Amino acid sequence: MNTTITFNRLFVSSELHHLCFFEEFSPSTNIISGRNTSGKSTLIQSLLFSFGVNDVKENLDEILDYQPTFRVDFTKTVDGIDETYTIVREPKSIYVKEPNGKVVPFHGIDADNSVEHVKLKDYIRDLVGFTLYLEQKGELKSAPLESMFLPYYISQSVGWVYLRESFSNLQYYKGFKDDYLDYFLGISNSFDRVEHRKLTQKRDRLLADINNLKRYSKKAEFQFSNLVDEAFGEQAEEYIENYVQKSNSLEEERNKYIQLCNELSLLQNHHKILKRTKRNIKQQNYNDLDRCPACTQVLSYSLEGLYSHYQKYNDTVELESHITDKLTDKKSKIHTSNKKIKTIRNEIFDDYGVLLGKNVDGVTFEKWVANKANITLYKQMQADIEASENELDSVKKTLSSMITEQETIAARIKKEVAFKNLFSFYMSQLELKPLTDPRYLDLYKIHSFPRQGVELHKTVMAYHFALNAMIAKSNTAHRLPFLLDAILKEDIDETNLETILSFVGNNIPSDTQTFISISEHVKDDSGTKDEENVKPIEKVRVKDVKDTYFSSNSKLFYIGSGQIERGFLSQSLENYQELYIDTINIASI
Repeated sequence: MNTTITFNRLFVSSELHHLCFFEEFSPSTNIISGRNTSGKSTLIQSLLFSFGVNDVKENLDEILDYQPTFRVDFTKTVDGIDETYTIVREPKSIYVKEPNGKVVPFHGIDADNSVEHVKLKDYIRDLVGFTLYLEQKGELKSAPLESMFLPYYISQSVGWVYLRESFSNLQYYKGFKDDYLDYFLGISNSFDRVEHRKLTQKRDRLLADINNLKRYSKKAEFQFSNLVDEAFGEQAEEYIENYVQKSNSLEEERNKYIQLCNELSLLQNHHKILKRTKRNIKQQNYNDLDRCPACTQVLSYSLEGLYSHYQKYNDTVELESHITDKLTDKKSKIHTSNKKIKTIRNEIFDDYGVLLGKNVDGVTFEKWVANKANITLYKQMQADIEASENELDSVKKTLSSMITEQETIAARIKKEVAFKNLFSFYMSQLELKPLTDPRYLDLYKIHSFPRQGVELHKTVMAYHFALNAMIAKSNTAHRLPFLLDAILKEDIDETNLETILSFVGNNIPSDTQTFISISEHVKDDSGTKDEENVKPIEKVRVKDVKDTYFSSNSKLFYIGSGQIERGFLSQSLENYQELYIDTINIASI
């Protein structure tokens, strides 16, 4: 049960300037014409803007300076049942009038991340039956309104060059292309897409890591290091083990030696202080003549003082003797430690010297030591490769167990086959050389085309028409009017001009409305312009195009009567007062 939307009429009014634009549309094909910069793109973008698509706001800057009110009357069709809606947009508010007369307002919708715009998005999604979810920052979120219009809108600026960039803010979603195509082609991918995408990225990362490690481990220096390592074998390994043990013993003894030297230095300082103290005590007098060296106070004689004097002297002598003994013992330990250090050092040197002079098949121990770091790195890489391969196997098993994912891939392949056939058929109609590289034919692989100029324009046209036809055939996604802005390029020659117009006329979708904009250049009626220098596009009369290439129920209308540049708002508001008042009443809720 898919929904089809048909635009009935567009009314854009500026009370400030007493100007407006009004046009009723055909349910079939609508051809928009006028001079360059007359406002053809503005009309199409006004339809999008009215539905809350803020991505086109910058392109409407000139019109928004008029402080306009946009109104679109449209019909929603589900299972043959039609319902008429009206949507009115002011710069920061949108009002939707439902078939029962109820008006649903949304205020503050000028920013996509505002609460009201999120509410509007959910409302429009529900109205159209749009249920696409996209991944952003590891979470699945409801897709923006731009993605709802994307397959149906080809912008003049980039739409005929880049396939999915008519809107500018969609490539920030992870896996956008696959999710977008799956949705509109009716492919179910209801499995845990976030987890699947994480596992897929992990699988790709592990594969890249394994390939890089394998490629790096094949470098010549690692292969040479392996040969050197094998030449010395167990003897080198045994030496390394003993060397490490003796090096540790040497390090411990050195630390012990340093500690003993520090303790000796402390004892020597202590000993010096004691000797000075003893000398000072011995020289002090107790006959009322000795004075304090700090304050010059006379030190009086007393029995207590005399006792204290000799007690201090005796204590100092005793302590000095004790420190002297400790100094002797400490020096002895230092000598012993120093001898032990020399012994261990000589053992290491003797053992090392023997092995250092050893030569096995031209490989010396010195070379072996120099390459030992490469050996360690090489072995670590081999261990990392083994661990990554084990992890990769686990990831692959998990991915393969996601049966739904396998079904999705199978469904994508079927769609790609159908698309390839239709795309190739359309390219042949546009008289293009066939593409052979799968990168440009398999729908889920296509990012761009290896063409330029008119050939690129026609190739992208074939792509968009083929995709639209595939969406119609799937009969699962909503259907919106096909909005083709500026189908003709300035440098198109007469043959290509006829080819493109014939192709568009023959292949526009039959189940939806279509809007096509074509410029009509001002003709030089003076007769002075050289006919040979006139570009083919300047000879185009859009009325003749309509009569020749499009059905009789198609409609042609001109922006600014086909004569005015920037003529989108060129009609008098006075002529549409009844419609204007009704629009204001809706926006007054």
